[in-house]
Amino acid sequence: MNGKKWTVILVFILCSRWIHAVELKTAFTTIVINGKGFYTSIKVQGREIIGKGTYPMISAVKDGQVVLPTALKVTGNTFLMTMEDNAVIELLVRQQQQAITYEVIKISSVYKTIVFGPVKVEPHEVVGEVVGVAQGGDIAFAMQALNIKTNGGIPQEYAQSYSILFNYAGSNTDLSVSSTPYYNFAVADTKDGAVFQLSARNRSQQEYRKVNQVEKALVLPVNGAEGNIAGAKIALFGDQRSRILSRIGKVETEQGLPHPVIEGEWGKESRGAMRSYLITNFSEDDLDFVVEKTQRAGFRTLYHPDPFKTWGHFEWNTSLTKTGDNGVKSLVERASKKGIKIGVHTLSNFLTTNDAYVTPAPGKHLLKQGQLSLTGSIDDTQTTLEVAASDLFNVPLTLNTLQIGNELITFGKFEKNGDRITLAGCTRGAFGTKKAAHEKSEPLYKLWDYPYRTLFPDLELQDEFSHRLAEVFNKTGLKQISFDGLEGCMYTGQDYYATARFVTEYYNRLQNKADLINDASRLDHYLWHVHTRMNWGEPWGEEMRKGQVANRIKNQDYFRRNLFPRMLGWFLVRLAERNFEATSLEDLEWALSESAGFDAGYAMSISMKTLKNHGQINQLLDAMKNWDELRYTNVFTEDQKKRLKDPETEWHLEKKDDKNFLLYPLFISERFRCNLSEMQPGQPGGADWSWKSPEESSYAVRIKVEGEGSITNPSFTTPLGVIKIEGTLQADQYILLDHQGKAVLTDQNYNLLSELNVQGKALLPKGASGVSFACEVVGDGRPDVVVRYQTRMTPEKISKP
Repeated sequence: MNGKKWTVILVFILCSRWIHAVELKTAFTTIVINGKGFYTSIKVQGREIIGKGTYPMISAVKDGQVVLPTALKVTGNTFLMTMEDNAVIELLVRQQQQAITYEVIKISSVYKTIVFGPVKVEPHEVVGEVVGVAQGGDIAFAMQALNIKTNGGIPQEYAQSYSILFNYAGSNTDLSVSSTPYYNFAVADTKDGAVFQLSARNRSQQEYRKVNQVEKALVLPVNGAEGNIAGAKIALFGDQRSRILSRIGKVETEQGLPHPVIEGEWGKESRGAMRSYLITNFSEDDLDFVVEKTQRAGFRTLYHPDPFKTWGHFEWNTSLTKTGDNGVKSLVERASKKGIKIGVHTLSNFLTTNDAYVTPAPGKHLLKQGQLSLTGSIDDTQTTLEVAASDLFNVPLTLNTLQIGNELITFGKFEKNGDRITLAGCTRGAFGTKKAAHEKSEPLYKLWDYPYRTLFPDLELQDEFSHRLAEVFNKTGLKQISFDGLEGCMYTGQDYYATARFVTEYYNRLQNKADLINDASRLDHYLWHVHTRMNWGEPWGEEMRKGQVANRIKNQDYFRRNLFPRMLGWFLVRLAERNFEATSLEDLEWALSESAGFDAGYAMSISMKTLKNHGQINQLLDAMKNWDELRYTNVFTEDQKKRLKDPETEWHLEKKDDKNFLLYPLFISERFRCNLSEMQPGQPGGADWSWKSPEESSYAVRIKVEGEGSITNPSFTTPLGVIKIEGTLQADQYILLDHQGKAVLTDQNYNLLSELNVQGKALLPKGASGVSFACEVVGDGRPDVVVRYQTRMTPEKISKP
């Protein structure tokens, strides 16, 4: 035994050395670390990119203070980092073909967090804050986490200390769904450079931390090796800017990261990742009808927005299928025969109160804000409870749920009285649980909830959600999922580890990952590798042209700098309702032209009711197919894309044959209103307006009346002629005149009521001109007449290859 010990010690003495500097290499990248454990050089293709300042290979946090390295000893691939407190952090450092990797092997449990770096580089022309890539000139440099315990960014409670010590800060990223501070990113754009900041937290102990504005929320430990910092691992690499995306794909393969394949290509390079799709609330009874509509739109995926009766066990809505997983499998197989895949929507870890994890006996793994203390025992009928004062009541919730034993209790209001809080209006045995008497000493917990009137699971129960979703996909053959509401995982207090764990637990259990679309409403660093794309569903309370336009555009810049497939979000095709007109072709083509300009896919949400009752639905679906086929085959020139993505422009795409199309720039006017109630008795109805057009053109018109009464035989006189439309128009109807001079009468949802006779031609000169509108009033009513016209400019020819 003694001889073996001495041999090991002798080898260590001979092979270990304190160093002045060590050079690390991978393809196109060289990194130099000095004897104190600090970067002195980072070169990509021979160009020095390290920023001004002093940056460590690794740093740590102990008792709220940042601890830096003071000495580095290298033994083969083992790097021993002596820290300022004399503790040693052991790293395994490897120089591989695609990346240099650092992995924490041993670390003292006194450290709450480690940060790989931070380290500043000069390139910052394009900073992919989530993916962890900084680009400048013709080169790019990346730093990426290699497992879920390693997160992009620095924990909130330590961010200011790092900002002060290393003298940097970045700006927030504002998206349609959230605003994220710079310290949550893998790399922060500091305007004079880019600072990489990946970290790992010691999650092995129960803590009380700030979670969603609750200052001291209960944060349960992560059990086993996953809760420790040891095992945290990153990859560093650089390349030519034009090759950095494909290089990431090679790193994924080399390092065993998720590497999803879509239509035979890596998902981040496959145009299949940006395919548009149809969202509708179909059932097994109308699947054939909706598959035909999906095909007509040229889509390959049909997506159900509300498939589950419960979230947690994910039981199916009987309106979709009455035979559970097997029924959904049958739907998938039926659609697949027509070349259509099916996907479903989820709210990730949101837990409905009708789920078996909640009722009739609530599980012990419902997510808790913290523990309360009863001031006395309670019987099973009391509806007013008293507890010791607690800060947990400082942040209002929605369900106001308490758990004690196997009973859930909700309270209506609370009132603080000194060191006690009175809870009034309590519902005992809430959500179908059983009322019971409870002793004062029995633990009472306040549960987290969400305004959707849902609860949450803790991490252990969250895993069961993930496993059930994987089971659903393995059993049924579904091919698309959206992890909406992933931020709900963060209610555990385990930040981006929790979100990555939820998706990874699902993803790793899938039996067939090929061509599977995983999207979400938001993105974080590790999940960049898993998610196919980001997409989101909002807003329904606005017209299509007004719905989050600025944010949709802002998101495209975010996707581009993070090397991520681009999506424009959800759009709604609607029927007429109290505040909105039915979606028109010009409304739709505005969205489709934006999609073409940004080269971004979208989701088109059309309810079954709309699919069956919109009079122009086939015309709208045909337009989706035509626009999306051209976008997908990438035939629009860069100049055309620049003009198409301008939200102030309008366009119409006309199909001539299977390969040839005409792209018309449009001018669509404001709404012109003629108030017939202001006419004198006996005076014919009419108005004089000033219209304009960028070019001489035919014009199309949409006419409707608002209020009581009807009009007949509307006419328009311009300097180039007169057109008269023979027919009667009443409320909730349209007269539509097209560019070919044909007119129809429709209901408010564009269903054809009759074809109308037209006299004359509708022509408008270039520039501004006076236009006279006239009509006859039917009956005693005096409605308003609302007119909108459009003109077409010279078309551009477009051909598919």
